Amino acid sequence: MTGTAAEAPLSWPARIALTFFGVVLALVTAEAGLRVARFHFDLVPALEFGWPDPVALRDAYAPDPDLVWVTRDYRTSLRAAHRLQPAVVFMGDSCTEFGSYPAKTMADLADAKSPLAPGVKLGVGGWSSAQGLVQLRRDVIPLHPKIVTVYYGWNDHWIAMGLTDPEIVQARALRTLAEHLRLAQLWLKLEVSRAARRTPPPNRVPIQDYEANLLRLASEARAAGITPVFITAPSNHVPGHEPPYLAKRHVRSLAELVPLHTAYIAATKRAAQAGGAPVCDAAAAFAALPEPHDRYFQKDGIHLTDAGDAVMASTLSTCLTSLR
Repeated sequence: MTGTAAEAPLSWPARIALTFFGVVLALVTAEAGLRVARFHFDLVPALEFGWPDPVALRDAYAPDPDLVWVTRDYRTSLRAAHRLQPAVVFMGDSCTEFGSYPAKTMADLADAKSPLAPGVKLGVGGWSSAQGLVQLRRDVIPLHPKIVTVYYGWNDHWIAMGLTDPEIVQARALRTLAEHLRLAQLWLKLEVSRAARRTPPPNRVPIQDYEANLLRLASEARAAGITPVFITAPSNHVPGHEPPYLAKRHVRSLAELVPLHTAYIAATKRAAQAGGAPVCDAAAAFAALPEPHDRYFQKDGIHLTDAGDAVMASTLSTCLTSLR
């Protein structure tokens, strides 16, 4: 017999091992190349919103693995809340973070000798219901309050300038990998770039997701023995006189602002009814006040003045004392 014997074919385990080695080698090479090229991408503070913009995210807030960003004193406040054992936790966005209505509400309750004391506010500017749901699960339920007040509905209906809030929250694993791997950072950057090209841009939290978030929030709070109280977001916006700045980064057109906000208020009420949560209809309470309403709202028609916070506190304390 002449010549060399034909080489035996590789076994399937050997083929799989070689393929795995090739993939790993390619990934390691790509990771090394990105590091040599000094590629770096941080989702926070690169995220684009109407507010907070990247500058505010960098200067006023701190990254958080689950909540994406928090106030710089958030962890300190949370530790203090565990020591305080609050009866009421005030959840929400910048209307809560920067508002004085939580303190005024607790003062009103104290004057009425209500057992609902003490209370703590854990609102964070720029947050939507997507982050609120995560916060409830991770940080609020372990506090075992009697009541949580839930005040969202502004940031949820602003336009997404990239990923929607549910997409950002759901990318938790990828965001964690991106803390260590440039390949994960590249993947995130590509996802953000792809999302930013969507036309028309979706809302940060599409209304069906907003309603579902609130429904889950209500059911999970109640399952933990906590009464969730949904606050409808009051507004000083009038059709034809909407703040022009909102057209730059917040809505597709000023004409959609009032009906959009009205739709999210209706979604808040639907979720509350379906989830068995009381509604404190602050939007209706403010609308019923004698005109003009300018003294109750800042120029943006969203955030409350000190007088507006007093009205909100009076409205909310009445809602809370009526609970059985």
